[in-house]
Amino acid sequence: MTKFLRNQYAEIVDKIRAGIATSKPYLDKIQKVSISLSFRLAIVIVIVISIVWSGKFIWKHLTNRNMFMVSPVTFSFETPDWVTDKFINEIKNIPGLDERYNMFEKDLTNKVVSAYEKSPLISKVYNIERELPNRINLKFELRRPVAIVKRKSKKYLVDKDCARLPDKFYEYPEEGNSPVYIVGNGSVKVPEYGEKWNDKSIEEGIKLLNYLKYNKIDRLLKIASIDVSNVCARRKGGKIDIIIWTKNGAKIKWGCPPSCEQLDELSNYEKLQNLLSVAKEEGAGLTNMEYVDVRWETPLAKRISVR
Repeated sequence: MTKFLRNQYAEIVDKIRAGIATSKPYLDKIQKVSISLSFRLAIVIVIVISIVWSGKFIWKHLTNRNMFMVSPVTFSFETPDWVTDKFINEIKNIPGLDERYNMFEKDLTNKVVSAYEKSPLISKVYNIERELPNRINLKFELRRPVAIVKRKSKKYLVDKDCARLPDKFYEYPEEGNSPVYIVGNGSVKVPEYGEKWNDKSIEEGIKLLNYLKYNKIDRLLKIASIDVSNVCARRKGGKIDIIIWTKNGAKIKWGCPPSCEQLDELSNYEKLQNLLSVAKEEGAGLTNMEYVDVRWETPLAKRISVR
């Protein structure tokens, strides 16, 4: 039995060896083909890497030419008539802008927008786009003074959004116009340039001025100042929240702003209609009026006493 098993084992081994010997030429051929393919693949990889590297080198060389460079100093702007030369020069030299930009630079538009949005002279950046070879189209809103905040002996320029402005870049009032003052006595910290006043009274004064300007009442009645010293004072001592003064010295008792939510208070629209009804009878400048009280359904008015 043992001898039989040995013979069977030997036959199997011989068959395996014979099979290996038979398939060896095929294995050798496969090995040669594999080596050849690996070599060719290596060559292809080297060629692809060379092409990519060369492409990047050529691209970098082409895009770094002066024709694709743009400098903020050479920026040109379509600006309103009220913008001064000093103002334009400041916009071209906004802190945070690089001396030169490559038109193909990554995040170029984000970098430029970020710098402009931090400027106290810019209210909002609307859009920006590149225009080859070396032009950037940028649309933004400029801050423009609408009044002077007056607190004690200090004066500060302010725009329609209640943001403080650096007066050295503006000519206010503009030629042919008179200044409008927002008079208050708050003790809040004076904001930095471009920051908004954290003072409800000043904020309400600017909102009212914007409303009057929108309806072209500021020039019609020659508004000189808006006193907001007693905004939301809850009428203590009979004080009136907001008083408007005209250039001719007429006093307009406006009362509480909408934010104070007085139940018996007329709306700004109703007060304006009252004011216009008096102006229609007495003249747009209210020249002969001591005061006009628009807080009631029927406005009260008093003419200047003539002796």
